[in-house]
Amino acid sequence: MNTPLKISIFLSAIIILASYFLFTSPEKEALLKFTVFFIIVFSVTFYVLRNFFHERIKLIYKNIYKFKGTSNIKELDIEKAEKEAEEWADAKEEELNAYKKDENYRREFLGNVSHELKTPIFNIQGYVQTLLDGGVEDKDINYKYLERANKSVDRMINIVEDLEVISRLETEQSVLDIQKFNIVDLVKEVFELMEMKASKMKIKFELINESQTNFVKGDKDKIQQVFINLISNSIKYGKKGGKTTVRFFDMNSNMLIEVADNGIGIKKQSLDRLFERFYRVDKNRSREIGGTGLGLAIVKHILEGHNQQINVRSTINVGSTFSFILEK
Repeated sequence: MNTPLKISIFLSAIIILASYFLFTSPEKEALLKFTVFFIIVFSVTFYVLRNFFHERIKLIYKNIYKFKGTSNIKELDIEKAEKEAEEWADAKEEELNAYKKDENYRREFLGNVSHELKTPIFNIQGYVQTLLDGGVEDKDINYKYLERANKSVDRMINIVEDLEVISRLETEQSVLDIQKFNIVDLVKEVFELMEMKASKMKIKFELINESQTNFVKGDKDKIQQVFINLISNSIKYGKKGGKTTVRFFDMNSNMLIEVADNGIGIKKQSLDRLFERFYRVDKNRSREIGGTGLGLAIVKHILEGHNQQINVRSTINVGSTFSFILEK
């Protein structure tokens, strides 16, 4: 019972059978009346169903299919119409919710960008204004204020450069250079780059390779950026005299990589938002130690470009472990 034709035949048959017992004429006359009556009932029923119900439902159905990317529909199956309409409505509701979520995220992102840029801009303005008001002649403050203004300029440059990196990664304008490279040597290079930063916090580096190989496939420069950002964070949020450990494990044809620290840890409610741009777990400490607040967002985008994802587990005052996978 899923087309006007079938429904019309069924309804007409029911009506005729119900009316048959009303006829009292001779057999031939009754048969003629029966046939004419059947044709009239069938025609009226079919016309009403097709023009007042079926075509209107079909028009709605076509619009649903058009939104689903399939505009070519010849016949309507009424049994499936309700299910299809419910699925379409649910999909549209999910799409609307996602749009609202994205809209809130965009507003929050713009607010964060404004806040991050506003701080160094106001600092520069204050230092320059002081120098213009006569401070440039004062040997005790002119060089010091110029140096501070220069640091604020560097901070702005770092924010803009990190935003450009994320923009390229999101718009897929940055092509990956996949190659075989020695990941153990790469981590040692990053340790050397971070050595001075770690020494200020008296943090020691440790490299443990439990894998059967030192080689993986990936974009070496971008994976280096991943390690720089993760290890830099382990120092920023580490404890004095602590340790940052990089471990490699075998996972069949892949390698599991972990960057762990025994630092201050991350609250459970912050883990879901950790990789959002400008999201900071400890805003006061983040301001003191610097950084753009974009490091983990860049890590996330780089690994997604490798068809992988970054995972994190953390316990307050115990430490945090970031992990990801690369192909051997």
